[in-house]
Amino acid sequence: MKARTEVDAAADAFSLRRRLLIWMVVPLLVFVLFDAWLGYRSALQTTQSAYDRLLVTAAHALGDMIRLERGELQVTLPHTALELYSTDVRTDLREQPGRSPLLYRVNFLNGDFLAGDAALPPYTGLPPLNDAYASRLQFYDRDMPDGEPARFVALWQPVESAEGMRYVVVQVGEYVAYRYAIGRTILWKTLARQFGLLFLLLMAMWIVATAALRPLRVLARSVEQRSPDDLKPLSVASTPEEVGPLLSAFNGLLARVDDSRQRQQRFVADASHQLRTPLAVLQLHAESGLKGDVPAREALASIADTTGRTSRVVHQLLMWNRAQSDHGDLVQVAEDVELRSLMQDVAVELSPLLARRQLDFSLDAPEAAANWHGQRWMVEEILKNLLTNAIQHSPDKSELGMRLRESAESDRVGWELEVWDSGPGLVKAVADRLFEPFITGGGKGAGLGLAICRDLALALGGEISVRNRAEASATGVSAVLFLPRK
Repeated sequence: MKARTEVDAAADAFSLRRRLLIWMVVPLLVFVLFDAWLGYRSALQTTQSAYDRLLVTAAHALGDMIRLERGELQVTLPHTALELYSTDVRTDLREQPGRSPLLYRVNFLNGDFLAGDAALPPYTGLPPLNDAYASRLQFYDRDMPDGEPARFVALWQPVESAEGMRYVVVQVGEYVAYRYAIGRTILWKTLARQFGLLFLLLMAMWIVATAALRPLRVLARSVEQRSPDDLKPLSVASTPEEVGPLLSAFNGLLARVDDSRQRQQRFVADASHQLRTPLAVLQLHAESGLKGDVPAREALASIADTTGRTSRVVHQLLMWNRAQSDHGDLVQVAEDVELRSLMQDVAVELSPLLARRQLDFSLDAPEAAANWHGQRWMVEEILKNLLTNAIQHSPDKSELGMRLRESAESDRVGWELEVWDSGPGLVKAVADRLFEPFITGGGKGAGLGLAICRDLALALGGEISVRNRAEASATGVSAVLFLPRK
């Protein structure tokens, strides 16, 4: 139950659906905000252009209403002249009470006031140079006395007066706050519409992602319902193409776990079989000594001999299991190895066995250093097994030895380590199955030595071969370990 809770917590922390939605929504949100900003700028530009044209229209309307009456210029300004600025386009704007959205003033070129708002400063700039039209226009911006910015157009309007043709300046403007208010209104409406669409799109993506990930949930339920012993591969027929590599890798893991489990089961069965006999013999010797059937010293010697052989069997069983296990933890302990020195160390370690049998041992190796990079203990274990087998199968006072040479084959770059003896050699029936576990060549061993050597050699990336010696006048066996140069 605890493991299930941890899995659920991990699923909550890492939700593929949530991540997919975030990765899709965040770019869309950025796009929506950027599009809204562009829309706001476009709305401001459109508003500025439209209301600039309205200002020009209003200025011309005011200019056309200037009349000469009783020798004086008069501006007759009916209410309908400003009707353009009291339409529904401004009804949603928060106008300040008592302040008209339209600002205007009419004065002579010298600044003398004629009509409009006398508090509005007169325009003092020069008229634009354009002789094609009698009336001339100039846009400008100005801060009003209340501190708010305003937009104006100045119209130089020619009029007939008692003194002849004269020019008056018609100034028409409005506060720019109205224009920005319209832009903000457009912006908020655009954002409301786009965020509504984004929300609907998010809901659609949630539904699609949920449907797309449904095969994974079905797969998870099928795995959850399996028994611990069910290691059959998962079916990839009804799963999405993107999940195929994951399923293939998981099926590969199941196959490796199943293979490891079978190896462990075989190891337990083989170990039980190999230990049952020496333990029975050990018990028999102990009972014989206790009953007095054999002298106590002889019984103890037999017990000591059986115990030694049992200890060697246990050591070989453990080494064989280690050699068959995953090699990932073994290849990490690589080091530089001088092979000649390693072969000498193995011979020195087994020298008591050589002396007991009065065997003539020789080591043939080049004087130059034979360096190799790899796992020293694995090579040492192989050589110990091979040399022990050679000692066991060699007659007393015979010859045996080890050789070290570089591989003579062009497609095999590395070192060859050979162990040879002067024993009776191999029988063909045994030679074909020599590397199988618990197959002996006639000695007293458990039949695990060469199986261990083969697995260790494979773990090193090399290979091992055992055959009768090729020399015409020689007898015995030659075992060759090939180590690729790294």
